[in-house]
Amino acid sequence: MKYLRSFNQRLRELRQKKKLTTEDVATFCMVDESVVKGWEAPSDAHRCFPTLDNLLDLCFKTGVALDSFLDFDQSNKFTPQLVLPGFGAEEEGDLYSAINELDEALDHSLPDERERELLRRFRECDEERRQFIMQMLPRT
Repeated sequence: MKYLRSFNQRLRELRQKKKLTTEDVATFCMVDESVVKGWEAPSDAHRCFPTLDNLLDLCFKTGVALDSFLDFDQSNKFTPQLVLPGFGAEEEGDLYSAINELDEALDHSLPDERERELLRRFRECDEERRQFIMQMLPRT
């Protein structure tokens, strides 16, 4: 997730600043507390990312701007906007259509419920079982 590389740190800083618990954030975003802990995980291997809906809920409920959670390439001063599906300057259309297109793009890139369960179980395994699972999977 190019624009969410440091989201885990930014979320933790926001929680500390506003004196919020992971349970508070989970309630705001209507997710389980373990999901919020996954968002804040320091290790890339254990980290997961919020959906667009989760990000917007977090922004609205805390009063924080969306761009405060996102990583922008500061070297390009002339292109401050994200390049998002449906939001191109050359494209025309209403905001609702653009948001729907962005939401669909995110839905296709995020794991479904079965994949999240598989990942959760894999993370709970010890190293020996992880190696066994990896041996059983076909190489790509």
